[in-house]
Amino acid sequence: MASIKRRDKTYQVQIRRSGYPSISKCFKTIREAKAWAAEQEAKLQSSQSPLKAIRDRHVPNLHEALKRYEAEVSHLKKSAAKEQSFIRYWCGSSVASEKITKITPQQVALCRDKLLQEGKSPASVVRMLALLSHVFSIATKEWGYCLINPVQMIRKPRVQNARSRRPSADEMQSILQEIQNHEIKLFIQLAAETAMRRSELFNLTWQAVDLNKRHVYLRDTKNGSDRVVVISNVSAGYLKALNPKAQGRVFAFRHVDTPSKAFRSALLAARQSYEAQCLSAGVNPKVCHLTNLKFHDLRHEATSALFERGLSIPEVASITGHKTLAMLGRYTHVLPELD
Repeated sequence: MASIKRRDKTYQVQIRRSGYPSISKCFKTIREAKAWAAEQEAKLQSSQSPLKAIRDRHVPNLHEALKRYEAEVSHLKKSAAKEQSFIRYWCGSSVASEKITKITPQQVALCRDKLLQEGKSPASVVRMLALLSHVFSIATKEWGYCLINPVQMIRKPRVQNARSRRPSADEMQSILQEIQNHEIKLFIQLAAETAMRRSELFNLTWQAVDLNKRHVYLRDTKNGSDRVVVISNVSAGYLKALNPKAQGRVFAFRHVDTPSKAFRSALLAARQSYEAQCLSAGVNPKVCHLTNLKFHDLRHEATSALFERGLSIPEVASITGHKTLAMLGRYTHVLPELD
């Protein structure tokens, strides 16, 4: 459908049609503008139109669109490292070879269902769909493709954010015993002690660490603000064990997912070892021991421990970076004291 707008002393014609690149041209008179618009629309209706070949040649498939998105958009985000795994998944998905103008809501819904069947959490699936949706939005708004965003037309999994799971001291000891890499072990211990986010620890530099004052300075965090984390003597000891330097990143591994993968593997190994011990002792293993734990639960544990030490809500929020009481409530599950 053609639209004509007056711009200063010219008339701009813009033609947008689903499945075609947007085309536009300016004319001195309204008569010329209308004539050109009619001509282009007639060509679009023609099965022999060269514009159809142009469209098919220039509309990227999803894999190509994702790579362009990665180069132009994703790398500018704070979540760029996390988005890498999402982009890799969609690049290898069943719709990767489809042109972005041809992907249907039904195809995306099948991908959604497959992710859930593979064991992805609803929250992870929602984030993966959000990235895909943004690719379609950018393709429409900035790359000039006229298409319908299929992600916006499907149901999203319901996310239950609240978790009450906290690792016990015995569970933490068992998990850490299974981790051979000294650096990753210290990363996990710091996460459980400081309540810092995985990305904050991953990007931490020695310039931001003051062991004398026991302060860690975090800049441009997930919430867009800076904050100072007051660390305990225990946390300071973990950092000293990493051989402090004048500059550079505290942790050398390249991928932000590395500690999470190590945590999952260690949890599985610890559970298997625990079940073997129970079998030898002739007792039934506890269903909840060394199960249903995630790396992010370490932040739950550290936040709850701060409250157990008697810190106030504002004091805890200043350390953890939570913006609201409601957000703190999602992570704080204080264990009752038993006589």
